[in-house]
Amino acid sequence: MDQGIAKAAARLRWGVFAAIAVMVLLYLAARFDLQVGRAHVEYRMHDVSPTVGRMVGDGTVLLLLVALFRLTQMLRLIQMGEMFSVEVIGRFRSFAFWLLLLALYGLVAPTLLALAEGAATGTHRLAFVLDFRQLLTLGITVLLFLLARLLERAREIEAEMREIV
Repeated sequence: MDQGIAKAAARLRWGVFAAIAVMVLLYLAARFDLQVGRAHVEYRMHDVSPTVGRMVGDGTVLLLLVALFRLTQMLRLIQMGEMFSVEVIGRFRSFAFWLLLLALYGLVAPTLLALAEGAATGTHRLAFVLDFRQLLTLGITVLLFLLARLLERAREIEAEMREIV
């Protein structure tokens, strides 16, 4: 196994852990309106109520954290020397799956939650916002599934090469 790949996977894994920590801290600070010294962190969602915004934000962060956790599992396996194993490909596919759920949630959750809130309060205002970033994320996630299939094929070729030698 190429030691450079193992080292890069290890560095990337720690980078993802650091990104997770920063995201969680910033999200919690914004979600609970915490202030650290003079710094104040806030988040805003346009065209939805604060309740819907919080629910969408909570779901988004949760799905993203699960996806990134699956990515760290894959990177750990690569760091340990596995490149095209069934486990690596499975973790990669799981990462893509959670990103797909995240993209779909980002597209439909604001509208569905606003509808539910409107039904509960008697308000009948519906705004369906089509965010091209969400569509791009959805497209990239579908591409990740193709990459997972390519990894499976690479694993098959690697196994065939071992049989020849």
